[in-house]
Amino acid sequence: MPRGSPFTRLCRQAAERVAPIVADLHTHTTASDGDATPSQLVQAASRAKLRALAITDHDTLAGVEPARQATQGLSSHRLTIIPGVEISASFAGREIHILGLFVRTDVSEFQQLLNAVCQSRRERFRDYLQKIPELQPAQDAGLAALIEAGTASLGRRHVARLLIQTGVAKQEQEAFVRFLHPITPQVLPKQLIPAETAIAAIRAAGGISSLAHPPESFVETEFDTLRAYGLDGIEVRFPAATPGRTQRLLTLAARYGFLMTAGSDSHNPTPGGRLPGSLGVTATELLTIQSHRSGS
Repeated sequence: MPRGSPFTRLCRQAAERVAPIVADLHTHTTASDGDATPSQLVQAASRAKLRALAITDHDTLAGVEPARQATQGLSSHRLTIIPGVEISASFAGREIHILGLFVRTDVSEFQQLLNAVCQSRRERFRDYLQKIPELQPAQDAGLAALIEAGTASLGRRHVARLLIQTGVAKQEQEAFVRFLHPITPQVLPKQLIPAETAIAAIRAAGGISSLAHPPESFVETEFDTLRAYGLDGIEVRFPAATPGRTQRLLTLAARYGFLMTAGSDSHNPTPGGRLPGSLGVTATELLTIQSHRSGS
């Protein structure tokens, strides 16, 4: 049977569907807006029998080294930590997120770029606190300072958590609807790195870049532009992707020669949340990504 025949493609797709997930390439820890510490996330990934786990906190690499250290205490099997980051980027007048995978953590220029964004996040967090009078007691009690001290990359979810902690809101959705959304136009704008700058910085740090959860509204010319910027891949399996959406992304990846990445986008690795390894890549897909990196 010819290699490119429809039957061959169907067989390959069927094999990929039953092949086990070995690596989750999109997860978050308490270094940004995740609920689990790097150690807790590593334990959850170990229970899922993953071979590799990418730590991709928002605009920071702070969770990578603690996760690496946590793997040393594993007794059941070996887990490799893939150093990564999810960069908040601007593109065509909107915010997109670009994953940097296999990046080096010792590249000072890359760290400086991320540190500047994290400082801007910190200032925005403080601005939210100042504009929500109901959070003054949380500041007086030192709760806001505790969150600041323990988090490298602050975001709106941290403000929402404070509202819940202090009893002002019962759940995150209420916190956003009642307090955050109405004042967002009044607070400092979120700092975004131009997409071409983010992609170039990831490459300079020895990593590969992948568009996280590609927006449904993206048109082909926008993928053309990102490819011209040097984008290496796109996320094809993620929590919000329907089977039809995943298939369209797989087709698009093949057309453009993009690498295919996938991950759980885990923020809360408990049975009620997104468990690491619930989405991810197979051994064959991981090898393809690694081969691309070594050949870059």
